Amino acid sequence: MKPHEQAVFRFGEFVLVPSERLLLRDGKPLALTGKAFDLLATLVRHAGHLLTKDELLRAVWPGVVVEEVNLSVNVSALRKVLGAAPGAVDWIETVPRQGYRFNAAVEVGDIATTQLTPPQELAISREVEGASRITGMPPRLSRRKIAWLLGGLSATAVAVVAGARWLRGRATYPSVAVLPFTVDGAPNAYLADGLVEGMINGLTRLRALRVTPRASAFRFRDAIGDPIAAGRALDVAAVVTGSLSRSGDGVRLQVDLVDVARNAQVWSTTYQVAAADLPQLEIRVMHDLAGAMHVQVAGAERAGLAIQPTPHPQAYQAYLQGRYLWNQRSETSLQGAIVQFRRAVDLDPRFTLAYAGLADAHTTLGYLGYLAPVSTFPIARPYALKALELDPSLAQAHASLAYIRFYFDWDWEGARQEFSRAIELNPNDPVSHQWYAVYLLASGHPDRAFGEVQLAHRLDPLSLAINTDIGFHHYYNGRYGEAVSQLQSVLDMKSDFLLAHLWLARALLEMRRFDAALAETAVAEDKARDWLVLVAARGFTYAMAGMTSEAQAVLREMDTLATQRFVTSYGIALVHAGLGHKDEAFGWLDRAFEERSHWLVWLRLDPRWKNLRDDPRFATLIERIKYPA
Repeated sequence: MKPHEQAVFRFGEFVLVPSERLLLRDGKPLALTGKAFDLLATLVRHAGHLLTKDELLRAVWPGVVVEEVNLSVNVSALRKVLGAAPGAVDWIETVPRQGYRFNAAVEVGDIATTQLTPPQELAISREVEGASRITGMPPRLSRRKIAWLLGGLSATAVAVVAGARWLRGRATYPSVAVLPFTVDGAPNAYLADGLVEGMINGLTRLRALRVTPRASAFRFRDAIGDPIAAGRALDVAAVVTGSLSRSGDGVRLQVDLVDVARNAQVWSTTYQVAAADLPQLEIRVMHDLAGAMHVQVAGAERAGLAIQPTPHPQAYQAYLQGRYLWNQRSETSLQGAIVQFRRAVDLDPRFTLAYAGLADAHTTLGYLGYLAPVSTFPIARPYALKALELDPSLAQAHASLAYIRFYFDWDWEGARQEFSRAIELNPNDPVSHQWYAVYLLASGHPDRAFGEVQLAHRLDPLSLAINTDIGFHHYYNGRYGEAVSQLQSVLDMKSDFLLAHLWLARALLEMRRFDAALAETAVAEDKARDWLVLVAARGFTYAMAGMTSEAQAVLREMDTLATQRFVTSYGIALVHAGLGHKDEAFGWLDRAFEERSHWLVWLRLDPRWKNLRDDPRFATLIERIKYPA
């Protein structure tokens, strides 16, 4: 054994033994995944020194090309383990845009002179965690040590290990990620993506199965060649991959199930279907996958899996094209999605999901500021109601209706009821919890809101939007330092994520770090030129920084944009407020009420309005929103 392999590292209450793959705290073993352990060992060996992301990726995943998200996920896992110890919060320092540094004082010893506590707990915890392999024993332990460890196990512990071995034999998978399917040509991308999204939504309804949400799964579109790395990053027991190609007037689809722990393909099937049978394909694959994973499916759940979205093949393909366009979120793609959803309901007037799609597309046009909310949300409402008329159990439609009642109607109780119903119907949907958290925050329940967004995060820890929302909650609770830290961690996951830059700029602004706030806004504007939310933020920051002429130039810029497209009055009011133009600010806020701007629900929490709060007109505006008591 080489000298560095015999080293034992002590820091705080922890002892790290790389040769035995042990991390002990106060003599008790802690469970870490393999890559998390390798990352910790690398950081500890270079304590006090900055290690770049590239250096860490090469050290922990040698010879494998993986996304940075793998690194940030494992750093997060380490922080959760080390964070349980006093003073550990800053041990792994994030150096923005560069890498990480281990800051603990580390003592280096030798394994020959170090007394280690028997790792019984580690053997059990890893056995149960994997539920498909026996990896609790460090690989270099001798047969004698293994026998000693097993001899120390209680009858209960032995039963746990035996149970885990029985589970392994049945190959039961409690969690799965369905990765984007490969296609034989770009024109088929909508079909492959739609099938995957439908499968994710369908499997999510199985309460015994944890399914990675679409947003996180689709981040691994380019990792198809290494599904094991994707599965480990997503912390799932199994990964589904597939390839789709056109075959005559039909489709050929190959689907594979990969066991992440064993690095093995455990099931594979090829489907050859005619175009007329496409609506049944999604159901067949879900049913077969549930069987291959030995998922316990309740009677009602099994019946739900058997319901095809529509019997009409052309309507089904139009719907898939609509979802594909809707996921792109540009104004043009949203308008295109509406065309496809309308075609779907014209072909099948009972196509519930297509009505829900119409509701989502119209609300998104208003929410993102492409059109005035007063011209989009009222159109969305009857589509959401129609979807619920056809299928009262459709969680997506309840969430869409809640969104309308919250952001447009300001019907706080009605929104709460719809959010609650959506979560009741599909408790594993992180987006419903995320939206409900936003509602709770705006309605005056910050602690419950933060608990709800943390629940959304547990369901989808890699979601960029949910991780950004944690920073958003810190911001609206006045915890600007925590917001900055959280949002920088999001940018460590994906450096060009627009919303993280937007909210980071706002948190920096409240800390009066004007140059940094303007820099973050500029980065965001490079990705979304002329998005009025960012233009207004830039103008307000100029005003607060004392850059009056620049802020006034932004007002002129917004006037010019208003001749070409919709410009929210809320944003114009904001810049006037920053400049101290109270009368103009209130005038434009009145117009924002006429537009029914969804931003108005944040009026009483948004710190940027502090210059207006002592004016009686502001209290009158607050009353118009009818916040709950």
